[in-house]
Amino acid sequence: MRLRDVMTHSVYALQPTQSVEEAIRFFIKHGVKGAPVVEKGKVVGLVSEKDIFRALYPSITEFYNNPELWMEEAELEGNAKLIAAKSVKDIMTRAVVSAPPDTPIMQAGAMMLAHRVHRIVVLESGRLLGIATRSDVFKNVFKKFIG
Repeated sequence: MRLRDVMTHSVYALQPTQSVEEAIRFFIKHGVKGAPVVEKGKVVGLVSEKDIFRALYPSITEFYNNPELWMEEAELEGNAKLIAAKSVKDIMTRAVVSAPPDTPIMQAGAMMLAHRVHRIVVLESGRLLGIATRSDVFKNVFKKFIG
């Protein structure tokens, strides 16, 4: 089985200039947890709920250096408003893991583990064809064994 067999073909994409708030609304509206970021027809990044959470919450070092700042609910809510106003390009992951549509799904699963990602952008000649999530690969790897 290949990525072309399991990927989502109708991909929802964002633009780098859209706000994080728009991305959040987009995720909710389309029932997705991440999307490619496309500029002039080229994938320039990927943004996910994880990227938004990383922007919202402190790193371990930031937390331990100043834990009292991160205990204040009002401070955290204020931080959420600031993050929502940022552009997608400010928080997106630029190192996008991609593969061609004929990639075996076992290889795609290994790529996801190696790169610690939950989705692979499927490209052909630089053109966005689809997206495959860890769930897409997982369900299909075991499909023929468990029915």
